[in-house]
Amino acid sequence: MIARTILIVVVLLCTATTLCSDATPEADFNGDNAVDFQDFILFAKAFGSGQALYDLDRDGTVGFGDFLLFARSFGRTGAPVPQVRDIGIPVRSVNWVRLHPGLDNENRPRVYVTMGQQADNLFVLQVDPETGAFHQFVSPVPKSNYPTATLMSRSGRLYIGSAYAGHLLCFDPRLNALLDLGAINPGGATFPCRMDEDQAGRIWIGSYPGADLTVFDPKTGEFTRYGRMSSVDKYNYPLVAPDGKIACLIRQTRPHVVVFDPSTQERFLAGPITFKGQGSLKLERRRDGNLYVITSDYGNFLVSGNEGIAVATLPGKMPRPTLPDGSTFTFSDGTEQIYRTLSVRRPFGSVRTFELDYEASGTDIFYIHTGPDGLIYGSSILPLHLFRFNPLSGELVDLGKCSRSAGEAYSMANLNGKLYISSYPAARISVYDPALPYQYGTGPEDNPRDLGRLDDISYRPRSTLTGPMGRVWVASVPDYGRWGGPLAYYDPATGERKSYKRIVGDASCYTLAHLESQKLIAVGTTISGGSGTDPKVSEATLFLWDYHAEEKAWEGTIQRGSAPASVFNALLTGPDGMLYGTVRGRGLEELFVFDPDTRTFTHRLPLPSGRPLDLGMQNGPDGKIYGFTTTLIYSLEPSTRQIEEVLRVDDGIRIAGPILGNEIYFATGAMLRSATIF
Repeated sequence: MIARTILIVVVLLCTATTLCSDATPEADFNGDNAVDFQDFILFAKAFGSGQALYDLDRDGTVGFGDFLLFARSFGRTGAPVPQVRDIGIPVRSVNWVRLHPGLDNENRPRVYVTMGQQADNLFVLQVDPETGAFHQFVSPVPKSNYPTATLMSRSGRLYIGSAYAGHLLCFDPRLNALLDLGAINPGGATFPCRMDEDQAGRIWIGSYPGADLTVFDPKTGEFTRYGRMSSVDKYNYPLVAPDGKIACLIRQTRPHVVVFDPSTQERFLAGPITFKGQGSLKLERRRDGNLYVITSDYGNFLVSGNEGIAVATLPGKMPRPTLPDGSTFTFSDGTEQIYRTLSVRRPFGSVRTFELDYEASGTDIFYIHTGPDGLIYGSSILPLHLFRFNPLSGELVDLGKCSRSAGEAYSMANLNGKLYISSYPAARISVYDPALPYQYGTGPEDNPRDLGRLDDISYRPRSTLTGPMGRVWVASVPDYGRWGGPLAYYDPATGERKSYKRIVGDASCYTLAHLESQKLIAVGTTISGGSGTDPKVSEATLFLWDYHAEEKAWEGTIQRGSAPASVFNALLTGPDGMLYGTVRGRGLEELFVFDPDTRTFTHRLPLPSGRPLDLGMQNGPDGKIYGFTTTLIYSLEPSTRQIEEVLRVDDGIRIAGPILGNEIYFATGAMLRSATIF
C-alpha cells in the first residue's frame, strides 16, 4: 500500500515535466496509444509480481526499475514505433522419449532416457533408480534435436540416431560422455528410422528420405553405406535376422519387407506388398528370436533366409526390458506428455517415484490464434500442448494436453463461444470452452474434449473454418503414403461428420476462407500428398465450394507458364469482399487478389523479401490487410493495392499469428512474440 502511494506521488511529479511524444509500446498496457492513469492503475496492481507484461526491464519482477521506465513514458501519446517484444516461452516439454536399462562406469544399474527438444539439441539422462539423482548430457551436434532411433547395445553403449542432423551419437558409460560418431550417410540420411545390432556388434541403421541402409562398426569407427533399399518409398526400418541378413521394413506408400544379404548385397522380397490405406504390415522380432512379417489382410510370415514363409501362429512378444533386479520403469505422467515423474516398480510390487528436474530449453510454437474469450491461444509442436497468453495480465500458461493427437495443432477456429482445435496426427478435432475449468478428456463432461477423427484419411488439418451452416470445416493433407487430402466438416449441433474425398484428385485441400456474400467457401490446394510421397499433380488450384449444393462452383489457378503454383498457402476475405491470398511455387512467391463475383484473378503483387508464411494474412482494425513473410510483416491497402513493409524482424519469423488490440502476434522457434503496430 505504501509503495503504491509513493508511486502515485512520483507519477504526478513526472507528469508535470513529461513532454508529449510517441508512446512507449511496452508502457501502453491497455493499447489505447496513450500512457495515462489507466495504465498506471494496471501497473500498480501488478507491482511486486512477476507478470511479464509489466516487467519492463525484464528482470523477472515488477519493481522500481520498471516504475522508472513507466514514469518516463507517462503522459505520452501517439502511434508507437513498431518494435518486437519477446513475451516468453510457453511450453518446455520433450519428445521422442525412450527409456533403456543400463549400467554406469562402475557397473551400477541406471535408467537411461533419451529426449528431444527444439530450442536445443537432444539430451540423455542417466538416472539412479534408487535415488532419482541424474546427470544430463546434451548432444554436441548442431540440429540434432530428435532422437528418432535408439539402441542399447550388448556392450552397454547407448546408440542414438539424431534428426535432422543425420548423425549417429553414442553415450559411452565408460567415458561418461555423449559422443558424435559422424554422419550416417551424408546428404542421404537426415532422419534415422530404426537401428539393430548384429552378432559382431555392428550397428545397422535405416533412414529417411532415401530408405537407405548403413552399418557402423564400433571396432573400426567406420560406416559402410549400401544405398537405397527401395526405389519408390523413403523410410527404412531394419532388423537383423538370426542368420545375419537384414530385414528392412519399407514404408510409406507400399509397405513391404526387403531382405538384404550383406555378403552378396542382393535384395529379396519377403512376404506380401501392401498399399497404404488398404491394411497394415509390420516387422517384429518375437520371443523366439526370429523376425515376422505381420499383416492384417494376408496372414503372418516368418522371415527365413531370403523369403517370408506363411505361419499359422505367432510366438509371444519380446519381454519388456528390466533392470538387473527385475525392476521396470516408466514415466507415470507420460500419457499427459509431461515426462517429469519417473516410476520404478520392483518385482514384488513396491513403487518409487522421482521428480526429474532436468533442463528443457523450449518447445517450438506451431500455431497461434485469438480465442473466443479474447485471449491468445497456441499450440506447441512435438508434443502438442495448448497454451494461453493474457495480454492484459501478462499471464503465459501451458495448459497441457488437449487432444489424443500428440503432434501439434495445425489450426483452430471459434464458434458459439468455443474453441475448436484441429490436430496432427489423424486430424482429430477437440472442443474447448474457456468459460469452464480445464480438464482434458474424451467424455461429454471433459474440457477440452477430444471429439475424434473426421475420417480415415485426413491427417494434417492445415486450415479450420467455422461459420458456414454452423459447421466446423477442415482442409487437410492426407495420411502418410497417401494422396488426395479432403475437405471435411463436423456439425456441433448434430455430431455429423462428412468428408469430400478426392475432391481435387491427388492434390490436397489446404487453406479456407468464407465468401459469405456468395455463400461459398474458397479452398486453396497444395500439390503435396501425405508424408513419404512425391506429388502426382503439377499445379495447385483454387476452387469455390458451394456448401449448400455440395459441389464445386468454380476452379482455376494462377497462370505462370513454366512455374506453376505448388500451394495456395493463405486465403483471406478482405474488407471489400475480395479474396486475398498468397501462393508459392518454383520461382513464384506472390500475393494475389481474386474477384469472387467475376471469378478472375485481378491482381498479382510481388511480396517484400522472404517467403510468405502459411495462414499468414489477416484483416487489421485500420482497414488494411496484414501479412507475414519469413523476414517481415507487411501491410496491403485494399483500395490502392499498395504493399508496404511494416516491420523487419532480424532473427526471422516462423509462425504467423493474429492481431489483438494494437499488437500482432507471431513466433520464432519456441518464443511467443508480438509487435505493436497500431
